[in-house]
Amino acid sequence: MTQSTLIGKNKATEAEVCQVSAVPFTKSHHPIHHRHILDAMRSGVAATGLDIVNKEYVLANDGKKMFGVWDLSGGSDELCWSIGIRNSMDKSMAVGITAGTKVFVCENLAFSGEFVAFRKHTNGLDIDELDFMAYRAMKKMVANLTKFQAWHEGLKDFTLTEQDAKILLVETMASNVIPPSKFARFNELYYDVYNPTLWGFHEAVTDVLRGSN
Repeated sequence: MTQSTLIGKNKATEAEVCQVSAVPFTKSHHPIHHRHILDAMRSGVAATGLDIVNKEYVLANDGKKMFGVWDLSGGSDELCWSIGIRNSMDKSMAVGITAGTKVFVCENLAFSGEFVAFRKHTNGLDIDELDFMAYRAMKKMVANLTKFQAWHEGLKDFTLTEQDAKILLVETMASNVIPPSKFARFNELYYDVYNPTLWGFHEAVTDVLRGSN
């Protein structure tokens, strides 16, 4: 199963995230508390009929920055549907939502997935706008990831000859998808863990990159 990755030194519980002190509003800066972001995302998840099965959080800058990854009940045995969430109350970054089958969220502000939605903390951002943003992101996520999952399953229909796999691996390293230093690990996964199909190749590459940006 493809896993999401949350990297950061200050791991936190959801209770700790919600207990961070609020920051007062100004005329130009309307900082929404982390708990309101999470409440909106919970509503968006529920609206799509999915459940949250795992949560991870990191806090930074005395709690003013929050990064989270939620694993959801959608997906398959091979793919984990996840969403990444980020928020700040210190003017450092916009509210961000990303979704995918492999999500990378960390406190160095790298934020990636199949798609990303951002919203600045201006005086136009209120709870209603936040709820709508979360709902819109989740609806888009389900459509995108359903298509991606069908594509991923279809990879099992493409058997790779040994020559095909070698050519594809060279192209993968030449394109800097995986470094040559990971060759031995890829080889072990592809031939000993997965099967000689395009799906097996994809899974081996994903496993090699797990935990990295």
